Amino acid sequence: MLRDGKRFVIWIVLGLAIFPLLWACRSEIVGQQSIKANGSGAIADPPDSAVVVNEKETVQVVITSTPTPLPEGGFVRRATYVDAKTLNPILADDPGSIAFVSLMFEGMVRVDPFTGEWVPDLAQSWTVSSDGKSYTFVLRDGLQWSDGEPITAQDFYYSYTALQSGKLETANAALVDNIERIRVRDDRTVVVTFAEADCANLDSLQIGWLPIHVLTDDPESYDWGQLALHEFNSAPTAFSGPFVLGTWERGRQWLQLRNERYWQGAPHLEGIITKVVSGQAEMIQQLEAGGLDVGSGFDPQYLAAVESAPQLRLYRFLGDEYEFLGLQLGRPDDPQPRLAADDALNTAHGEHPILGDQRVRQAIAYALDVQELIDEARLGEGVPLAANVLPTVSWAYNTDLSPRARDPERARSLLESAGWALDKEGRARLRDGQLLRLHLYTNAGNVVRETMAALIQAQLAEVGIEVDVSAVEWDAFLDVLYGQAFDLALVSWSNLGPYPDDERFWTAAQDVPGQGSNFVSYYSPEVEQLYEQAQALDDCDQDARAEIYRQIQAQLYEDQPYVWLDVPRKFVAIDSRVGGVNPGPWSTWYNVQEWYIREEGGGDG
Repeated sequence: MLRDGKRFVIWIVLGLAIFPLLWACRSEIVGQQSIKANGSGAIADPPDSAVVVNEKETVQVVITSTPTPLPEGGFVRRATYVDAKTLNPILADDPGSIAFVSLMFEGMVRVDPFTGEWVPDLAQSWTVSSDGKSYTFVLRDGLQWSDGEPITAQDFYYSYTALQSGKLETANAALVDNIERIRVRDDRTVVVTFAEADCANLDSLQIGWLPIHVLTDDPESYDWGQLALHEFNSAPTAFSGPFVLGTWERGRQWLQLRNERYWQGAPHLEGIITKVVSGQAEMIQQLEAGGLDVGSGFDPQYLAAVESAPQLRLYRFLGDEYEFLGLQLGRPDDPQPRLAADDALNTAHGEHPILGDQRVRQAIAYALDVQELIDEARLGEGVPLAANVLPTVSWAYNTDLSPRARDPERARSLLESAGWALDKEGRARLRDGQLLRLHLYTNAGNVVRETMAALIQAQLAEVGIEVDVSAVEWDAFLDVLYGQAFDLALVSWSNLGPYPDDERFWTAAQDVPGQGSNFVSYYSPEVEQLYEQAQALDDCDQDARAEIYRQIQAQLYEDQPYVWLDVPRKFVAIDSRVGGVNPGPWSTWYNVQEWYIREEGGGDG
């Protein structure tokens, strides 16, 4: 898995999964009843009426029954496929570490699990300057670390100072690229000034903060390069999230205990046990047997087992990823960066001899039966996608675009207009006899992807396009992918989050063989200009931004650098003994402080 970009996580997916990580607040729907905790953390029973009679008069009064307290204690057991590497929130840039620290450290803002909008976390509120560059944050009153020390603006300042030092090897360092200055006004007020007005600037402010008082008494002179070696990374002692570290048995399980000083109130649960499992089969087996309470990130093949387990509740969401067929626009035999050293266009950058023609790229899209791919490879658990914005990012999603329906005749017509006529054997050829033959790469061991690759090969053959398929080991596949040494590549972007700002996939600056995320070598000055406009709009007006993102989607749809295939459905299974849950498309754990165990004394691991 790789990260890319300024936001918290953007991955190319190998096929593993991890549980959702972000946070917010909403009531749980159980059957047909809506249950919501009141301010005391209890479920209120309906009020009863009663008539009280005394000697002089009869008075109608309403008696409100005493709320039944929610059960306290017990453990929720969940699973992960990968262990953590670090427990330091600013260094955590891998799935295991992020899953661990997300329950123990919080940041300035968080994503609402249902709308995808930015909402306050440790911040109470913020205002933005007229030029769109400076954000003034006011922290919540009375914030405390788990050891009783106050959480202040200094903790934010030095956490981001550490990332700005250039001494830490973490992908999170990219989060501070656009931060020009951080100024602390007082313990609860901090001003963050960005180099450029960018409506995606809040993306940079979601990682958890360090408890600076634990690390050093003199943060001004602290060598931030030493942080990578600090014992805090494996044994932190102060926390801002709902849980604190209990024990960490590497490669086996984690134990996290409730934070009695958590700003939203101490969780009802005594703790969370996270078990490291070998894969989906083991996780499902433990869910069925009652050894786990929460499981997610599993393939559709396990749905029947989950649905047949009476104690499990199944939640379905569209995932924050999409599967795509990448079409190489550059020369795979001689990959070149799009830009020269002076940022001018590189005149040595060539064009793919076949896929450089837009008509051929669109013909490939019309030749594919995407619904068949979804039905066969995902058992129908996916939604076709037309362009690069997820349907769950509803405010920016272009509803005027429809995924290209399979149309073999139109595909053949487009190929013919591009000079590729069918021979007597039904194969597309140029007049000089050259066959239209392409090589598709994907990663071995991913059953969904290997199934799709075989179907794509067969479907393209029906319109005369011959495809050789290579399913190779993951690291070798990444070498081919980022090296731009392919014609077609079947892969997905994951953990996209609720954002439409994916310009890193399309800009000339990212068309760099060996490292750039624009590994299909797409180039459109118009699209790059549109992204700049969307991110620099005055007041970041969402309606105005949405119109620009819809234009970007329409242009990418027309240019067809990818054939977008589908947005897979994601599944979360939760044991019915756990109450208070209400997972959203962007998070399962956002309200974990409200969870409780229905069965007294159950689930102690």
